[in-house]
Amino acid sequence: MVVADVERMMSIVLWIILVVIVLVMLLAAWRFLVVRSEGSAVVIRRLPADTGRRWRHGSMRYRGETLEYFKLRSLFPKADLIINRQDVDYMGARELDPSEIRLLADGATVHSLKVRGVRYEIALDNAYSMGLVSWLESAPSRRLERMHHTTLQNKIGRSKRRDR
Repeated sequence: MVVADVERMMSIVLWIILVVIVLVMLLAAWRFLVVRSEGSAVVIRRLPADTGRRWRHGSMRYRGETLEYFKLRSLFPKADLIINRQDVDYMGARELDPSEIRLLADGATVHSLKVRGVRYEIALDNAYSMGLVSWLESAPSRRLERMHHTTLQNKIGRSKRRDR
């Protein structure tokens, strides 16, 4: 009887392990097939970082007002980094340093961004570089962003009360 219970427990444990392995494989397949096919190849790093270090390969895609970055070596089903276009300050572009040429694609341009106080560098080839800069430049100005009508009504109501 004890042997049967141990065998039953071992069987349950093996099934649980099998289910976990299948789930991990499905996540990896989804991440590899779906996410990578929809996005642009990118190499990104958070600053400060040593010269030529801490670059992470991945894929990025634009979703309206947001840029989603998926790390190459991650199985997490959601984006590893989500950047809202309104939160980005474009700091400029530069050519690759000699130490970065062996790690990154030849001819890539490194773009420096500041997102809510955190600095990032994104290395892209020429076509994707133009796409990133266009996406950032086409963002509406923060000052010109439309206000929700109820917020506007509340502001108008407050100013009328002050005038009385």
